[in-house]
Amino acid sequence: MRLNQNPDVLLMGHPLLFQEQPQVAVGDITSDDFQHNLEILKQKQLSTLGVGIAAPQVGWPARVFSMGISELNRSRYPQAPDLPFAFWINPQISDFSKNTCWTWEGCLSVPGMRAWIERPESITAVGYNERGERQEQSLSGFAARVFLHELDHLNGKLFPMIVEDKSLIIPNQSIEHQEAWAEGWPTESAHNTIRGQLSDVR
Repeated sequence: MRLNQNPDVLLMGHPLLFQEQPQVAVGDITSDDFQHNLEILKQKQLSTLGVGIAAPQVGWPARVFSMGISELNRSRYPQAPDLPFAFWINPQISDFSKNTCWTWEGCLSVPGMRAWIERPESITAVGYNERGERQEQSLSGFAARVFLHELDHLNGKLFPMIVEDKSLIIPNQSIEHQEAWAEGWPTESAHNTIRGQLSDVR
């Protein structure tokens, strides 16, 4: 398929977001339509200020996502470190740490909400880049977090489906006023962690 120039971001409830996405034929990666779709995906990520975006979020049924953080798109996670822009095609996790960390996650497909989510602190990721070349990277901290969030999309999962406790889901407007929260709410670490920072305790 070939995406239009400005696809809508699909919202939670759309059936495509709940489906496991199909593998990409490696030989298709360098085709004109696939390269066009990669560029549209990247531009949509940047225009929506996403730190990552997965193909199904723009109506493209494929195991593809883009990720990257710079001054162009940092505003939703102001404390997040720089992360070079990258495409991941047919991504997989070959290893992950036993150590975990927590942070506030949001999602372009779940507007108006954030949740305090636990994930592995570091991973080894494998897949293909936009040139059809195999890539393998060790990712840690916020980079690992973004990768795992986007990989969830390719497996039909959104963050409200994996949050440990529904009391850890809050409105976006609330997180703009952490200084006014009740002491220790919803947890001590969540109370004190700014978007883009990580905590090693719940």
